[in-house]
Amino acid sequence: KITTNQLFKNYIKVIKIPSVWLLMVIILCAYTGYKITDIYSQYANEVMGYDQRDAAAIGSNLLGIRIIIGIAIGFLADKTRSSFMMMISFAITILGAFLFASGLIDPDTTLLFWFTIITVATGVYAFRTLYFSAIQEGKISLAVTGTAVGLISLIGYTPDIFMGPVIGVLLDNSPGEQGFQEVFFMLAIVSIFGWIASYVFHHIS
Repeated sequence: KITTNQLFKNYIKVIKIPSVWLLMVIILCAYTGYKITDIYSQYANEVMGYDQRDAAAIGSNLLGIRIIIGIAIGFLADKTRSSFMMMISFAITILGAFLFASGLIDPDTTLLFWFTIITVATGVYAFRTLYFSAIQEGKISLAVTGTAVGLISLIGYTPDIFMGPVIGVLLDNSPGEQGFQEVFFMLAIVSIFGWIASYVFHHIS
């Protein structure tokens, strides 16, 4: 049984590990992107002019894509390094987010819309495979892995708390396509920070 004193020592040990802080930032940025996937159907309905049934089908189709992406990224991560794949995933997300934010996508550019939505989904869903596969790469001791995962999750999953209100404010203050562009521009900026954290993690580990 772990005593309170031992638990406290574990937390002290964990917060001294640079890779733990980097993983906090990486997962925070990646999970921000994951929460933004909630508005894909709304974007299709309000910007692309899809009816509600077709717009809702986009979310269902992306669930199928997530399975394929997860298997493919997991295989590639085994052949390379998780941190390298995280850098690639953030780069893909940045590309897709800037395309959405650019205003180039409209009801007449259906192919570009689908290319961009799949691009962002690929970058974002890749992290569902990579989140904690980097623990070992970060040289985090097995003895404190549970403590590290708990601490990383405490910060990394906070978008569950704030992303809904943030997206709501942006869309309410800028109705229509402008609001969606601002949401995706935010995603691009957050993903840049995530890429930087992944780059540093890749080199220190």
